[in-house]
Amino acid sequence: MLDKPKSPTSTATPARPVRTRGPYPRTVSKLPLATRRFLLTPRGQRARAAILTLHRWLEWRGISVAQLTPVLFQHFLTRPNHVRVTAKTSRALWVRLRDYLQRLRDRDMLSFNPKHLQRRPRSLPPIAREYLASLAPTHRRSTCGSYAVSLRNFYAWLDENKLDIAQLTHRDMTRWFQALHAERLAVITRNGMLMETRVYLRWLNERQPMRTAADELIRRSDFPKLPRYMPRPLTVEADRELQRRLAASEDPLAWALLLMRRTGLRIGELYNLEYHCARFDRRQPLLKVPLGKLHSERLVPLDPEAVELVRRLQSTGPRSRVWLVPGRNHNKCNWDELSDVLKVASRDLPDPARITSHRLRHTFATELLSGGMSLVGVMRLLGHRDIRMTLRYAAVTPEIVAEEYQNALDKVAAKYRLPPGVAAAPPVPEGAPDPDQLLDHLARWVRKHATPSPRDLLRRIERLRRDVQTVTPQAKK
Repeated sequence: MLDKPKSPTSTATPARPVRTRGPYPRTVSKLPLATRRFLLTPRGQRARAAILTLHRWLEWRGISVAQLTPVLFQHFLTRPNHVRVTAKTSRALWVRLRDYLQRLRDRDMLSFNPKHLQRRPRSLPPIAREYLASLAPTHRRSTCGSYAVSLRNFYAWLDENKLDIAQLTHRDMTRWFQALHAERLAVITRNGMLMETRVYLRWLNERQPMRTAADELIRRSDFPKLPRYMPRPLTVEADRELQRRLAASEDPLAWALLLMRRTGLRIGELYNLEYHCARFDRRQPLLKVPLGKLHSERLVPLDPEAVELVRRLQSTGPRSRVWLVPGRNHNKCNWDELSDVLKVASRDLPDPARITSHRLRHTFATELLSGGMSLVGVMRLLGHRDIRMTLRYAAVTPEIVAEEYQNALDKVAAKYRLPPGVAAAPPVPEGAPDPDQLLDHLARWVRKHATPSPRDLLRRIERLRRDVQTVTPQAKK
C-alpha cells in the first residue's frame, strides 16, 4: 500500500519540547555568561531568586533560553514550581524577570520580544480617575495603586455584564461577589477589594444620584470572614539552635538576622537601618528604627548581645556607606538575600512549621510576654498602634500553659483538701461516740421520718461519712 502523498500546502509542526524525567532540580548546572553578568548588577541581584527559578524550570523541561516561547513562559509564570500560584505572585515574578528578558532579547538570545507580553492596565472612566487623584495627597502610592486595581476589576465586571453603576442593586453586586470567589482570590484580597470599592461608592454617591446607597450595595455581611491564624513562635530548641548558628556564621547577613531576632524588627526595617542607627548610652543603648510599615519611627532598647551585633555590622565593609546591613558587592541588601541566608541557617531545625523571617518577630514578642513584660510595653517595642495587633503576634508557649495548668490544679486541690490539723488532732478519749455511727443513725432517721425523701441531704451525709472514715483512723493514731 502506497503512502498518501503530503499536501504541498501542509507544513510540519515543530516538535514540542518534552520535559526530562526526574525530580525538579534544586540548583542550575550552568548559567549562560550573559546571565552571570546580569546577576552582578543591582537589578540582577534583586531578581536573583526569580532568574534561578526560571533556569531551573528550563533545565527541568530540557530546553534552552533560545527555545523559550511566550506560551511556555506564561506556563512558567502560572506554575513556576509545579504548583499553581496566585495572580499576584505571577505578576511579581514577571516584574522581576522583565529586565532580564529584555537583556537577553537585546543580545539575540531570546526568540520573542518581552515587551509584547506586557498588558496595559485597563483605562478607568474620568470619575474614577478623579477619585484616585483625590486620594494622592493623603494616601501612600501603594495604597492608591491598590484602589486602582480594585476599581479596574469592578469596572471590567460592569462592562462585561453591561450594567450601569448608577442603577446597581444589591442583587447585581452579589453576582460580582460570586465572580471574585470564582477567580480563587485569597480571602484577604477579596475583603480588601470590597472595602475599597465600597469607599469609592460612598464618594460617588455624594456626587451623583444612585439607585441604592453604597452601604446597601456592599453590606457588612457580604465581606468574607478572614482566617485568624495562631501566631507561630519558634520552639525553644529551634530558637536556641538557630541563634547559635547565626552567631557562629561569618556572613554579616546572618548577624543581621540575629539582630532582628534580638530586637523584633520587621525585615523591611532591618535592611533600611542606617549606619549610625544606634545610640550607645551608658544607661541604656537604643536602636533607632526607621519609618516602616505603619510610617512611624521608634526606639528599641538593646541588650549587650545586640550591641555587639551592631558593632560587628558597622565594622564590616566600607564605613562610608549609608545602610547598616551590607549586601552582596557592598550594595544595600534586600529581602531575597536575607531569606536565602535564613533558609540555609534553618535547615533541619526541630520545628514542624516552615521558618520565615516574620516568625523571629513572633518569637521576640512571645519571649517578652512569657518573661513578665506588660502587653502595652510589647506593643511599643513592636511599633503597633493598636493593642489588638500585639495580641495577634504574641502567644503563650506550651511550657507556660503546662506550668499555669499545674498551678491551677494545685490550688483547686488545696481548696477542697481537709485542714492539715486534723491529722495531728489529739487522740479520741475513751467512751466518746463514734462519728461514723452517729452519721449512720442520722441517715436512718431521715429515711424513716422525712417525707418526701430528701436525696440531697442523704448524699451530703454519705459524703461526710466517707470523709470521717478517712480521717478517723489517723485521729485514733
